[in-house]
Amino acid sequence: MTASLVLRTAWAATLLAPTLLWAQEIDNQATAPRYLVGLRLSDGPVYFGQRARGQDLRPVLALHWKYLRISNSGGGSLLGERASGGATTDLLDDEEWRLSVGLRLDRGRNLEGVARLAELPDVRATVRGRSALTWHQTPTRDWTVALNGDLLGRGGGLVAQFSYTERLQRWDALSPIGGEWTAYASLSAGNGKYMNSHFGVPAGLASFSYYRAGAGLRNATLGLGWQRHLDSHWMIFGGASMGHLLGPAADAPFIEQRRSWGMDFGVAYRR
Repeated sequence: MTASLVLRTAWAATLLAPTLLWAQEIDNQATAPRYLVGLRLSDGPVYFGQRARGQDLRPVLALHWKYLRISNSGGGSLLGERASGGATTDLLDDEEWRLSVGLRLDRGRNLEGVARLAELPDVRATVRGRSALTWHQTPTRDWTVALNGDLLGRGGGLVAQFSYTERLQRWDALSPIGGEWTAYASLSAGNGKYMNSHFGVPAGLASFSYYRAGAGLRNATLGLGWQRHLDSHWMIFGGASMGHLLGPAADAPFIEQRRSWGMDFGVAYRR
């Protein structure tokens, strides 16, 4: 049995275990689901390290019902969750620690329409298993380490992330536009399979020289998020981030700039 198959089997077993436990639990108290729907408009580079920029309009969704959380595009945080996206559940959750497992859809890479990168091969979409351990240092500050592995064996490899988030309560009071402010920072790395599929260059291309990206750091990101409630249901939100490519990712032949920035704005309804 290969190491990747062992990893996928372990993730599946970890996800199945809490489901079996819930099936045995008698829940006498009905819990109404909480949900959020919205739209987010984003502006940023068309791909890692590119000067060309693009805009993207996509739905923002979040659902929390009993033990299950499902969200995308930051919808979980807008619903008031201290959790990541995808379909997630907790194996442990107390005042100091949270251990969560879940599934995420990785859309892969499709560079159709980006003329400069047209020769680079697509990366197939896949489903990633995510395991994350979070330390709630304070009620407003979290530190998280997470592993995201390709469960379908489509060459997506493994991504590791270390992140920090903090609710800036003083900014809430001092900001002239009001609302709630959150700062975050993250450091990401990938194994050789992930890095080479996203930053490697196959031999024989006219546009770029051959490059095999090895395991290493991918990028560091700093960001600031904001949300403001208009009434008991409607809200507006936005944010800005600055990223810097590192390690094998920064050395890829198609990288034009190592530093980039992005911003977004949206509106959502939650209940």
